[in-house]
Amino acid sequence: MFKGAYENMLDFVFPQHLVCHTCGREAAVNDYGICSNCEDKLMPYNREIKVPGFDGFTAGLIYNEQSRNSIHALKFGGALYQKEFLVHFMKIPEDWSFDCVVPVPLHKKREKERGYNQSAVLAKELCKRYNLVMREDLLVKIRNTPKQSTLGAEERAKNLRGAYAASSECRGMSILLVDDVRTTGSTLKACAVAFRREGAAAVYGIAACCTMTERISDGWYYL
Repeated sequence: MFKGAYENMLDFVFPQHLVCHTCGREAAVNDYGICSNCEDKLMPYNREIKVPGFDGFTAGLIYNEQSRNSIHALKFGGALYQKEFLVHFMKIPEDWSFDCVVPVPLHKKREKERGYNQSAVLAKELCKRYNLVMREDLLVKIRNTPKQSTLGAEERAKNLRGAYAASSECRGMSILLVDDVRTTGSTLKACAVAFRREGAAAVYGIAACCTMTERISDGWYYL
């Protein structure tokens, strides 16, 4: 009840569609809160890629200045209304089949400090749009790790090793993991490893934003 009231309060303090969600200026905005100038600068991801440990991965937007502003407002500024804009671009491929949606969890201490989990906010909105089932009980973060943004790629992977634990209930299940941003992929990979360890049949991933990817000779994409 408190969490719902907190989200409602934030949405009241930061109402939707009064200003552009990405540049913050008062302007005529579209149905998901973006002015025409910023919309021209957005870069939809529009692709499904292969990444190790996943049966498929996609994202809503390329992570650039416009999308970064919205992610930061959601993640650090309490602007939960950004979920509508970000999820608008998160398209689940029609051939994906999964049992439930699982947001990348925060450690309970970090979530208490922030007041919410931004990935869960996005996952809930995604489930609402696609009429899906969300399960927050299947994956937990058991170690409160340093912020990934302060680390390099190798350090990020090491930082998250063993940080997540999946429930044995996921055995035989197909999971769709939801995250806010995929940069090096370390967070999503650590979550996928936890699910595979407990016998998940398939793991898909979707993020609101993703940095540019590069294709290499073996057909896989790496960041």
